[in-house]
Amino acid sequence: MSQPSFESASPAPTVLTKKSAWNIYTALLLISLVALMLASLFFYLEIREYGGFGNVKGPLSMSAPVTTSAVAAIWA
Repeated sequence: MSQPSFESASPAPTVLTKKSAWNIYTALLLISLVALMLASLFFYLEIREYGGFGNVKGPLSMSAPVTTSAVAAIWA
């Protein structure tokens, strides 16, 4: 039996010569990553439109609704 030649035309796949495993699952993973990044961008733009983080546009206080005497009599 002869010894295998290390200089053959088709070497055995190793870590250095192995092709990347691009299949449907890695493509879907990439699509979902892009979708999450776009959703984060749109969420940031929406928050920024309404005054940013922690800031409030519009009235800062709201008045309590006026109760009528009939409603006040029921709750009393």
